[in-house]
Amino acid sequence: MISVKKTTPLKDFADFVRRENPQKWEDLHHNKKSPNLYHDTKARLVDEQGGVSAYTEEPLSGDAHIDHFRKRDLFPNLTFDWNNLFVDGMSESYGARFKDKNIKKGDYALLISPAEENVERFFSYMQNGEIVVAEGLSADDAKRAAFTIKAFNLTDSRLTARRASVIKSIYDYSDLSPNDIRAAMQGQGFRSVVESVL
Repeated sequence: MISVKKTTPLKDFADFVRRENPQKWEDLHHNKKSPNLYHDTKARLVDEQGGVSAYTEEPLSGDAHIDHFRKRDLFPNLTFDWNNLFVDGMSESYGARFKDKNIKKGDYALLISPAEENVERFFSYMQNGEIVVAEGLSADDAKRAAFTIKAFNLTDSRLTARRASVIKSIYDYSDLSPNDIRAAMQGQGFRSVVESVL
């Protein structure tokens, strides 16, 4: 999971929200004045996230979707809040879709948001790619980290294997400088894993 520095919303998106006062997310998809608005909005969010999922850190592909961190059916007032929007892949087994199937409104008090905190401090990575709660956290923060790992199913075997592969590649590049390793690993995703190992 990565921290995301949210920027100013895409101007066309902000104008649409102000001008149209949309009531449903689908209004963004079916905007006749700006038929590409959803795709342009998604592209801007992908740029904010450095091309990876804010939740899993996997590189994003064309079939990724805009996720509402706080589900719109639970928090309808945040449906068009830029700080509540992130892009994630389409896996049902982990990430946004897994979270949405399993979370209740009260759970959000424990869930760590990529836009609201220094997310990286909550997690560590084992050499086998497993994500774990970072050492040295307060009891409350450790509980939140463990809950967030569970809520997004960040222990899924596919994610663990991808992180392990990234870690192995970093060790394979051990004769390079940290900056050269970062450059070599660019595009692989999992940048908090890279930084943790370096």
